[in-house]
Amino acid sequence: MIKTIIRPNTYMDSIFLMRATKEVKSLKGVNQAVVVMGTELNKTVLEDVGRLTKEAQEAGPGDLIISLEVTSEEAAEEVSRAIDEMSSKKGGGAEAVQEVRYTTIPMAVADHEETNLAIISVSGEFAAEEAGKALDCGLNAFIFSDNVELEAEVKLKELAAKKGLFVMGPGCGNSVIGGVSLGLMSVVSKGRIGIVGASGSGIHEIAALITQKDFGISQAIGTGGRDLSKEVGGLTMLQGIDYLDNDPDTDVIVLVSKPPYPDTAAKIYRRVATCKKPVVIDLLGGKAEEVRGAGAYAPESLEQAADMAVALAKGEKPDERPYLRDVKEQLIPLAREERQKLGESQKYVRGLFCGGTHNEETILILKKFVKDLHANVSFGGAVLLDSPHISTGNSLVDMGDEEFTKGKPHPVMDPSILNDRLMKEGRDPETAVILFDMLLGYGAHEDPVGCIEDTIRNIRRQAEEENRYVSMVAAITGTQLDPQKLSSQKQRLEALGVNVMESTAKAAVLAGLIAGEEKESE
Repeated sequence: MIKTIIRPNTYMDSIFLMRATKEVKSLKGVNQAVVVMGTELNKTVLEDVGRLTKEAQEAGPGDLIISLEVTSEEAAEEVSRAIDEMSSKKGGGAEAVQEVRYTTIPMAVADHEETNLAIISVSGEFAAEEAGKALDCGLNAFIFSDNVELEAEVKLKELAAKKGLFVMGPGCGNSVIGGVSLGLMSVVSKGRIGIVGASGSGIHEIAALITQKDFGISQAIGTGGRDLSKEVGGLTMLQGIDYLDNDPDTDVIVLVSKPPYPDTAAKIYRRVATCKKPVVIDLLGGKAEEVRGAGAYAPESLEQAADMAVALAKGEKPDERPYLRDVKEQLIPLAREERQKLGESQKYVRGLFCGGTHNEETILILKKFVKDLHANVSFGGAVLLDSPHISTGNSLVDMGDEEFTKGKPHPVMDPSILNDRLMKEGRDPETAVILFDMLLGYGAHEDPVGCIEDTIRNIRRQAEEENRYVSMVAAITGTQLDPQKLSSQKQRLEALGVNVMESTAKAAVLAGLIAGEEKESE
């Protein structure tokens, strides 16, 4: 039976909604569940899945919609009780902290005058207005929300610059401000390396690798993915560079992004050329000669960006030898072992990614090893898949794309979204390598490996029954400080026969060596 529960005037942020959806789906008698705010976009999602009831249609954007497919009224009542319990607690369990709720940002600031940052996580149509209120109260704004009009983003960032404040976002997935991780971010060490990035998983991986190398982050300033566009012009990135260049607690600056609009890139390079501190710039697919022309270091990967930053923090000259060449030489023996287990029909890499930047970096690397490379994003010369749900040849899929997350949690928060696709690729007799990533930290699932380990076992079991072997390669972005513990997650994947690499780039190289055309020339 289809059941809709409405909670009038009950705003919940997107992180709560994603977690609530996941948790109520696990309750007895619940076949399907979607917990969303009553925005027009969310109503479209409900309509697409055939659950836009009269009650849901009439809900307003400030109303909470709990849309269910349940076996009984009792199951719906249990869901209702569970949602009420989750909304009344922060963190859950015996140590739950009672929240103090304010109806406006000025009211909250009046009680907490020391506050200097507001996290905005409301429906996109309201996010710009709330961010404007935060700026008016003298607060920096971290805008987790997306679907904010581009014109509104420009106005907010221009206003922030006049006030000497930051707007991080919209669609800012993570930052580290004053040692506090925001959004979907790992716990990282405090240190003297600053990051500014228009890439969420790029910031995440660089900061995590720096922490793994026993160094730390002064500030990691997310800009939102559109900051380096023609329209926005790099407003937040330029602010971030200025701040870090004058910050006494920062010795090294790292910039990470997809290639900017050319005029925006020129502004960034002009500012970098005047920096008093060393700068490392990783613009995925960008031109290394332009980076070096600005006096900065040009890594070939997120991992090399972290390595260069650590070397500079030590007062050493970074290793500028070709990263991919050296990694390839290191991994050829392992790749040869894996390839010898494959059958003649097994030709292709099938990649599934939680991090968008991880998917894009893998495109850039893998195309050096294989032909016939497809993806569900237009990036780096990969051929666009006819359907993101059907792999063709060598295929890389960003599972965090809205095609897969409508009405569902993001795979960083619930990696079980990968299971059906993992199984599908594992059954394909042409699959040589299944390549995937996992992200740890605050906001991420409490046990990512636990979400997919049964599927990995089933892939192994079925392949053995068919006298096949499927190579599996993974990269985990995280630290030992994370609640999930990097070493624990890594060990459990390795126990399942997965080759776990230290970085996305190394995972891509290994997958390329196993399945790529270069194997014949070794």
